[in-house]
Amino acid sequence: MPAPEKRTHPRYPLATSVQFYHGPSQRDFPGRCADISHGGMLMYVPSTVPVQPGQPIRLSVGSVSRPEFAMFSEKPVDATIVRVDRGTFISEGNIAVGVRFAVV
Repeated sequence: MPAPEKRTHPRYPLATSVQFYHGPSQRDFPGRCADISHGGMLMYVPSTVPVQPGQPIRLSVGSVSRPEFAMFSEKPVDATIVRVDRGTFISEGNIAVGVRFAVV
């Protein structure tokens, strides 16, 4: 039996570029969005980015094709890393990072 859905907000696929400022290293890094919701995002980042759950970041999202998420491409958004999945490195060549937006 599949596990019940725990997410508060439905996710939608969204392929767009992401730039983010990583607070702990005080550096900017590239990424690409895989999906988005009103509460957060899943993105793929290079394996060399020193991300850990709990770290603050500031996202700048590229063009957004879904009108309900257009506000995310208008200005940087503060977020917190909630999940880092390094297991995707083999299949994707990057690591998966789940983030929660600070303001929903």
